[in-house]
Amino acid sequence: MTDTPTRTMRQLLETVWAGIEGSSLCWEGLADETIRPQALGRTGDHRARVLTRLLSGGSNDPTSAGLTVGELLGQGGMGVVRRGVQSSLDREVAVKAVRPDKISDETTVKLLQEAWIAGTLQHPNIVPVYDIAVGGEGQPMIVQQRIEGTAWSELLRDEDLVRDAFGVSDPFEWHLRVLCQVCNAVSYAHSQGIVHLDIKPSNVMVGAFGEVFLLDWGLAMSLSDDRNGRLPLVADVDEVLGTPAFMAPEMLTQGEERLSELTDVYLLGSTLYRICAGRPPHLGNTPIATMFAAATREPEPLKDVPTELAKLCSYCMSTELTDRPPTVAVVRQALQAFLEHRAAVRLAEETTSKLCRLEELCSESEKGTLDGVCPNTDVIRGLCSEVRFGFQHATAMWCDEPLASAGLARLRLGMARWELSEGRPQAAFLLLEELDSPPAELRARVLQALEELKGLEARVEELQAFADQQDLSVGMRTRIFIVAVLGLCFSAIPLYRAVGDPQSQVSSALMIASPLAFFTIFTGLVVWGRESMMRSSVNRRTVGTMYVLIFAQAALAQATKSVGLGLEEVLPVFMVFWSVVAALYAMHVDRAFWVTSVGYAVAAAATLQFPLMRWWFATSANTIFILNAILAWNQNSLFKRSSSTQTTDRTEPADAPDGG
Repeated sequence: MTDTPTRTMRQLLETVWAGIEGSSLCWEGLADETIRPQALGRTGDHRARVLTRLLSGGSNDPTSAGLTVGELLGQGGMGVVRRGVQSSLDREVAVKAVRPDKISDETTVKLLQEAWIAGTLQHPNIVPVYDIAVGGEGQPMIVQQRIEGTAWSELLRDEDLVRDAFGVSDPFEWHLRVLCQVCNAVSYAHSQGIVHLDIKPSNVMVGAFGEVFLLDWGLAMSLSDDRNGRLPLVADVDEVLGTPAFMAPEMLTQGEERLSELTDVYLLGSTLYRICAGRPPHLGNTPIATMFAAATREPEPLKDVPTELAKLCSYCMSTELTDRPPTVAVVRQALQAFLEHRAAVRLAEETTSKLCRLEELCSESEKGTLDGVCPNTDVIRGLCSEVRFGFQHATAMWCDEPLASAGLARLRLGMARWELSEGRPQAAFLLLEELDSPPAELRARVLQALEELKGLEARVEELQAFADQQDLSVGMRTRIFIVAVLGLCFSAIPLYRAVGDPQSQVSSALMIASPLAFFTIFTGLVVWGRESMMRSSVNRRTVGTMYVLIFAQAALAQATKSVGLGLEEVLPVFMVFWSVVAALYAMHVDRAFWVTSVGYAVAAAATLQFPLMRWWFATSANTIFILNAILAWNQNSLFKRSSSTQTTDRTEPADAPDGG
């Protein structure tokens, strides 16, 4: 159909236009009015025989059949419908006849054919025909069920009317359910070999209790001969027919492609298009332009509707018959599947709106400002969790929900870009791993950032290891305990001398034995607390400093002995030596020990000034050393614990002595 040259199609339409203009049923140039074929494909003799069989023996008085005809209910281009009463059953009926000004053999046969077709179809969504009576002028009257309701076309134009009349919260879904019932009627008709050929919202009536009826079987035809010659045959029609705004292309090109069940499938697709788009699929400034559009152009693609319905519309309205759904049942099943998935679709649509907001926040975050303020990372992550949950829940409700699948991919890609911009390539990499085909450019950037981060992490680990080695809180209590014990030993001799006889001489043997005793005591303490004292560089340097102090003092004592000097004479030299060692420790390990260095320096100066008080000065300096160590290390540990969270391994030594 789409390959037909425009000029050829225009010639075809010009050829059939004369017949359309000469139609006895004036459609007033409206594209949503029905064009009815003029010829019945039967000879005049055949029509006469059909009428004779029908009207022979008929009564000219409808009351003889127990039928009373009352006031006018409505009329169309060919027929008129009046209120009737069947006295035998005391029920109201609708009585349809040919308009008096349109009476002819052609119109009479058309009316009868419509009744015969409807009479063969017994379905809840098709108005039943009760009888065919003969009026006073010998014209047939169709007696059928009287239905009261509203044309579906009016309900489509007024959503508030749908809500008020039927108490529905989702008119769109309600209209799709109406279309499902129309599909039931059409599918049943096809099973009886009948095609409707004029399916559109204005030919559907919805009753007050939600009953759905497919009306106007005036264009309906049989796909096979009923052997009585009563039903119009598809094979006999070669004229344009149908409603231009909804018609299938083959309804304009008779002789090229025959009418069939697939024509009704197209009309159902056109009706679905009207539900989704709010307008018919074919539009033109004139009726001929509308038909030309139907024959030569695909309908404008649907926008802002669920993808599933847009695809179904395109499927039903394919210009090639073989590309359409093979049966109406397929169309109905697709609609029912969509309705079952409607909750998933709604959730996916709502989540997509949140995704758009999340993408805006991420974009503004990458630029650095959100109304002058940097976006809150927690807000972005919280919204990301909501979007991810929404799409995953929609997918759980319907595994093939296309919007949710695409939305998850968008979410992962967008969040990967954002994580990378925020300096978190590991998170970006994990998000890209969830995508089937991540962008090569973004993946390369993430991998490059990961390599750079690995180098940075290695450097950070080195710095952290160095910081751990300098951490004064590691083994703090063990270190304080050892230094306190050793300091007390240092203070014992000068205190003894100060309290005892400060003028007596200290033997040279005691001067040499004291460092050896300190060495033994200190080594025992180090062995006891070796796990803590060997764990950090600070502790190891502290141990080394103490050994240097002990051995240097022993060497100094030996040198003093060799020149014949006593401890009293060289005590200021020892205190200067201790001050220098404390100063070196303060420079390279812990600056707090400048107090100890100054203490020993002041004690040495005071000893030179007041020799008789030398042992009290030495005791005071040793006491300053002990207090300096306890206060400095303990205060440093408290500061570390209040300023940062330490790991268990690093805090355990600071909390309790852990001797070997």
